[in-house]
Amino acid sequence: MSDELTLDASRCALLIQDLQNDVIIDGGAFAESGSPQHAKDQNVVANVAALAAACRAKSIPVFHVWYIVEPGALGLKLNAGLFNGVKDTNAMVRGTWGAAPAVGLEPQDGDFIIEKMRMSAWQGTRLENMLEGLGRDTIIITGAWTNMSIEHTSRTGADKGYVMIVPEDGTSTMNADWQNASINYALQNVSTVTTCVAVTAALGA
Repeated sequence: MSDELTLDASRCALLIQDLQNDVIIDGGAFAESGSPQHAKDQNVVANVAALAAACRAKSIPVFHVWYIVEPGALGLKLNAGLFNGVKDTNAMVRGTWGAAPAVGLEPQDGDFIIEKMRMSAWQGTRLENMLEGLGRDTIIITGAWTNMSIEHTSRTGADKGYVMIVPEDGTSTMNADWQNASINYALQNVSTVTTCVAVTAALGA
């Protein structure tokens, strides 16, 4: 992890990705995966909520990236286990409790909402166009699951030329082993891995 972090708030944007009820909350579609417990272990909701508040105070745009499918997962290509799982569990259906953000992470005035149907926040969304329009090239990414959506978004962002910042305690997955594999190995080469407190301090918030 980076011991010293320097960030220019005028170039930053915050992504809050997939922190939805079905993904990380008890009673959600993927509760049996262990995801809700790991989210609690990481204190991810409270950590991300505090970071989002700090970002808003510095006029940093906050993007809520939600995985949303239509009833019956209409239009969702079922070419991989994860996507089949979304359909089979009736997860993240538009307008349902499961698709809603976890309590405490609701969008605030001035925030942006990005809807997606794949793991990466870039795939088939307006995210890149909006970041370009806002002049933001440093992406602070939080959310779930670390070794899937967060990793995919970070890898693609790095390829696109964005500086990717991953506060590890602002992410969670299904268990500590998967978290470790992503944070301490995969993400090291495509992002700066840090903490929510370090990001807040680097922003002067």
